[in-house]
Amino acid sequence: MENKVYYGEYSLKHWIDLILKGNIMLPWYQRSFVWEKEQIERLIKTFDDNQFVPTVVIGAVKENGEWRNFILDGQQRLTSILFAKYNKYIDKKGFLAKQPDKKIQPIADDVVGVADIDDNETDNNDEEIKIIKWNFNEIIKDKRINSEEIDKDYYKTLLDVSKNEKFFDEHYLGFAYIKPNNNVNEEEQSEFYSDIFRNINTGGAKLTRQESRKSLYFLKENLKDFFAPSFLDNFKVETSSKESGLIDFIKYLSILSQYKGNNSNLREYGGRDWEKNENYYHKYIMSVVGNNSNNKLHFDVSYPTNPYNNDRIELLKNYLESFGIPKSFNSIIDMDVHFFGLINEVLFFSRELDETKREDLKNELNAKITELREIKNHKYNPNALKYLKSRIIASMEIYKNYRKI
Repeated sequence: MENKVYYGEYSLKHWIDLILKGNIMLPWYQRSFVWEKEQIERLIKTFDDNQFVPTVVIGAVKENGEWRNFILDGQQRLTSILFAKYNKYIDKKGFLAKQPDKKIQPIADDVVGVADIDDNETDNNDEEIKIIKWNFNEIIKDKRINSEEIDKDYYKTLLDVSKNEKFFDEHYLGFAYIKPNNNVNEEEQSEFYSDIFRNINTGGAKLTRQESRKSLYFLKENLKDFFAPSFLDNFKVETSSKESGLIDFIKYLSILSQYKGNNSNLREYGGRDWEKNENYYHKYIMSVVGNNSNNKLHFDVSYPTNPYNNDRIELLKNYLESFGIPKSFNSIIDMDVHFFGLINEVLFFSRELDETKREDLKNELNAKITELREIKNHKYNPNALKYLKSRIIASMEIYKNYRKI
């Protein structure tokens, strides 16, 4: 697909105008602002000293026949410029004290094993919050700064002396503007930007792992609720050290796809290698989004029913409720035993389950979890591939006994 890249620069004032007027916008998956006050101050000083600031990357995306301009790289810089204009910054701890649900939590596999370690073995001090569910849209209303919002007590004064208009008029920030071919179709555009999103966040404030994955299906709105169903937001592993990790739905989807498509062989999965796992998840997403034949060698997306069907997702939600599947788990072992078999039966094989046997299922799941947790190496090293496979098999064997006849 032919595309063009234009280069230039705008004054800081013009960048602010573009943001306020909605002429440039953030993709829906970019929810987090991660810079601290010191980083904002450092950026301002860089402009004061007339030093180089990395360019912002804007991408033109065609939606319903109209072009929209999305910020692909540069959210932290542009937000900081906006803060400098109004001499404010967001105090993350103060923000979370008022809105604790706005903390971006890690993925469940990040906290595995911690539930089984004594509290005094874990450092429980109040670590500085790094990432919050906040972006500059929170302080913009009707193409202007929302004074009612930015006057709240968790927005603090940024600089002792505010920057004057001259600063914003006379300092510039460069850009690279990516414009696909006017005749681009949806599939080509999706693949094109997925490749860009995969490679663009290699430095600076990287996307969270969740955001990085979401960027791959940013232009596939119909898959948004499949890869990250909102009803799973509260399912998590909560440990004795007060750490918690959200359910990683893509983990279950990708592993089950390869488990079926590769004769139960999970050699592609990284186990304890987080970086390899992320590459594995990206390949899975692209096998669905990009229709990439190379990736389909790793995953089988042919099933008796279409797992990406919204009706199946809704049925999964209903079974979670009717079977009383808990939302809080003591370890990843507990979560995996509950979810692998259920997702496999409902999403991938379109089977109905007998909800009248709720207590029997609960007892069988808990008995298996107890059995697995009594294996010391499994308990302390649950991400080892052999233990992961044992949970997959155990969960599948349990749930197949509850198919509706």
